Amino acid sequence: MNRTIVLLLCSLPLAASAQIYKWTDANGQVHFSQNPPKQGNYEDVTPQLPVSGATSGGAPARHSAHTAASSSGGDSDNAALQAKADNEERCAKARERISFLQEKTAHRLFVTGDDGQPARMTDDQFNQELQDAQDAASKYCS
Repeated sequence: MNRTIVLLLCSLPLAASAQIYKWTDANGQVHFSQNPPKQGNYEDVTPQLPVSGATSGGAPARHSAHTAASSSGGDSDNAALQAKADNEERCAKARERISFLQEKTAHRLFVTGDDGQPARMTDDQFNQELQDAQDAASKYCS
């Protein structure tokens, strides 16, 4: 358990730019990983961190992808502004992730292996992470 906490704390700098998935295995053990399980149900629990300087203090607000869609009628302007802010935040995160990955090599980064243990990232995983970040940047950055 302590090793899990240490690994989780060590991965916090990467958490701002990586997807985090949560699932419970057949034994009732809860897992957190950058990769969803190959089988079974899982939940995307990636924290929505504010872009630096985007908030004026206080606790960071947690945004969900369905915030804009779930607003009730009459607030279409606010929903549009929220959607724009969410896209700008996602754009900034994607660009930050691209920059981070371009400074590193695959073999210097760790991911959680299928066995739940840390493992060095393969070239294929690295290329997929970089491609995902580039896809997100092209989707959310204008």
